[in-house]
Amino acid sequence: MILGIDLGQKTTGLAISEGRLATSYKTITHKSQKEALFKILEICSEESIDKIVLGYVQGKIGKLFENFAKEFRKVKPNVEVVMVDETLTTRQAIETMIKLQLSKKARQKKEHEIAAVLILQSYLDERD
Repeated sequence: MILGIDLGQKTTGLAISEGRLATSYKTITHKSQKEALFKILEICSEESIDKIVLGYVQGKIGKLFENFAKEFRKVKPNVEVVMVDETLTTRQAIETMIKLQLSKKARQKKEHEIAAVLILQSYLDERD
């Protein structure tokens, strides 16, 4: 199983795949990166995850993603960590949900989860 992650500072979207199609999994909220790591580690154990695909962006917050990946590898060295550029995935997710005519409130609840699906699906598509 592969877990896609759209890591945020307070909200993180997750997607999952056991084959060639990414599906939304859930959105988690957290007060710190440590709490996000703990929650994601729990999910990795529950779902028998053997690879995570972590979306990242470069720039000011780039260290956030690097630090998360580093800490994750320390605790779960047997789970492969793949970093995928996630530039514009949140915008794509919002545009998709607007086309589906979801309310603004629904979009805000799901935007990170849908972005995680886009991150994971782009990784899966590149492997084919």
